[in-house]
Amino acid sequence: MNAKLAVLFFLLTVGMAMPILLGIRSIPDIQLPNLHTGYQPEQPIPYSHRLHAGVLDIDCQYCHAGADQGRHAMVPTLDTCWNCHKTVAGRTQTAKEAIGKLRQAYMSGEGVEWKRVHNNADFVYFNHQTHVRIAKYIDADGNISDGIDCTYCHGDMAKNGVAKQEEQLAMGFCINCHRDQNDRHVAANLPARAPVNACDACHR
Repeated sequence: MNAKLAVLFFLLTVGMAMPILLGIRSIPDIQLPNLHTGYQPEQPIPYSHRLHAGVLDIDCQYCHAGADQGRHAMVPTLDTCWNCHKTVAGRTQTAKEAIGKLRQAYMSGEGVEWKRVHNNADFVYFNHQTHVRIAKYIDADGNISDGIDCTYCHGDMAKNGVAKQEEQLAMGFCINCHRDQNDRHVAANLPARAPVNACDACHR
């Protein structure tokens, strides 16, 4: 066997073994950092954003605390869930079963291993606070608001139900938004501060 074939055989062997080594059970478990539009993993406990954010009109930051205060929008702790569900047991059989799993996880102290949906690559720096609270967002009609609405990047969770990745949150998506916002800021006689050419703004 010549050297080229040996290298090819090695790469194919490693490539086929990698899912097993990483503990990946099926193709839907594989998620590239923020490139997998439509990625919608099955969660350990069914959770409906349509019910909580839509019908019940619970603010995103009640559960995803910290989005306006720092880099990360936190996954809610079981204490947050239990604030309501210690008295809300559900009306349908499906809801009762799901809340029963939540109760068991809370009482046992084991917690719930939610599957992450949005996943920036390690070399990407993103600060929720800057976007959610500090930035001045100008829509297509020229209306100015403090911060960017969560739906712009995450989709309308109040309608979508189960969390999934709506946008391909790659570099092009971010840069295009920054350029668009800068143009609108200039038109509104406001400072255009969204970084476009400063690599270290996002890569630190």
